[in-house]
Amino acid sequence: MDWSDTQLAEIRYFCTSTRSRTPRILCGCTLKLQLGLLLTIFSSYQVTEFRLADVKAFYKLLVTPQFGPDRLRPPSPARIARALEQLDQDPHFQIRVRCLGEERYQITEISPRYVSDYRNELKYGYERGYVQYFCSEL
Repeated sequence: MDWSDTQLAEIRYFCTSTRSRTPRILCGCTLKLQLGLLLTIFSSYQVTEFRLADVKAFYKLLVTPQFGPDRLRPPSPARIARALEQLDQDPHFQIRVRCLGEERYQITEISPRYVSDYRNELKYGYERGYVQYFCSEL
């Protein structure tokens, strides 16, 4: 997956910044919740299909001085696939994915509220100049 610098700055701000209203949101979450958030982020950028390798690459992108690899480790493809299946079957989440085979998946449903929450946090970060800070670090 190709992430522009701005998108990477936005994602790092949202997931790792203590200035975000959702600081270090991935720390301490179950893999299922982490993937729900990741799929929300993907959907926000109109990504509808992804590979398990994209998920692993996403985790590596988040490694920053403030958010080292000891805090967030890329899960194995088998764990990712199991967690995606659990997420899809969980009635509490409005996130659905479909396996297309060969470690490829399609996002079939994401609650617009989840995407809106992500976008609102980015708007907050841009208004205060926090996202631009992350752009300068890239």
